[in-house]
Amino acid sequence: MKRLLLLLFLVLSMTAAAQQRKDSFWNDLNDFMNMRENKNYAKLDTNYIGRYPYHWDARLFYTSTGLLIINQGLDSFTLSTGMNHRVGVGLSFRGLGLSYSFAIGKKLNFNLAVDNYSKHFCFEYALRFTGGLQGEFSPQTGDIPNIDKMYLGESRLNLFWSFNPRFSYAAAMKQAKIQRRSAGSFIASLSWSAWDVLTISEDEEIPLLIDNPIGSLIYNMMSSNFLYNRVSVGGGYGYNLVLGRQHWLLHGSLVPMWTVYESTLTFKDGERTYSPYPNGYIAMSATARAGVYFRWTDRWSLGLSGVINQMVSRTHFSSKAENFRGFMGQDWQVRLSLSFRFGSR
Repeated sequence: MKRLLLLLFLVLSMTAAAQQRKDSFWNDLNDFMNMRENKNYAKLDTNYIGRYPYHWDARLFYTSTGLLIINQGLDSFTLSTGMNHRVGVGLSFRGLGLSYSFAIGKKLNFNLAVDNYSKHFCFEYALRFTGGLQGEFSPQTGDIPNIDKMYLGESRLNLFWSFNPRFSYAAAMKQAKIQRRSAGSFIASLSWSAWDVLTISEDEEIPLLIDNPIGSLIYNMMSSNFLYNRVSVGGGYGYNLVLGRQHWLLHGSLVPMWTVYESTLTFKDGERTYSPYPNGYIAMSATARAGVYFRWTDRWSLGLSGVINQMVSRTHFSSKAENFRGFMGQDWQVRLSLSFRFGSR
């Protein structure tokens, strides 16, 4: 009996010590995050930018999206998704947000996004898969793919730098901060995007198209027909207009960009062909945003926002018409969101 009591005492002691270490870790982390936030907030002009008295922000949203790509060249095609309707949830902690949305009743039709908006630097990453494609193919060689088994995937990374600290992208994009007075800012941007035309393969075995474990995992259920990559840099302007005693916020921004790199990868019979684009006559893209938000308390707010990404590229390898290559991509999103904040500082 004494040995059993001694063993129970040791287990309880070890559990208590582990809990204390866990509590100490989270307390230290919380103190560090508070110190970092207070330091950053001390540099802000509080006449223009305020922060909410809560750490967490939970969001419910309804989203309409659309994708369109047009490729011209040896393998010409036009693909679009039409209008897709999704429901989703999002959660942010101290400005770092993660959201996920999906179309009810459709396989592999989803959008995953990670973002963060600070005083100057902001980033957004989105991964999107959409089925139910419409369009047509005009290949020079080979069979026409079955469009019913095709999906369109897009990965996009946007990096922003706003020069005016009185202008808050965090307030404009998801109300992570409070824009107390109207302000605008010039914006520098770097953007990477990849557009992938994928084919579902249910009955046949897929050859390894990518020689690494991650690629093998991704293409285990799908084979890629076409992959387009683009890197663009540019600059523009954004403005936040505050109305109604700080309850209403209207945002608008436009960032044109020049494409500095683009290429395509085509996959046929387990082989891939890499084709970098030379400098063309036109190689540009632009991102436009607009939003209107209503905040009736520090806990609750309602927002309607929209964003459109447009890119155009037309290139001649030589004077011959058959060497012409062109690509146009467009994606847009309209979102209605309801936010609830909790977790007092």
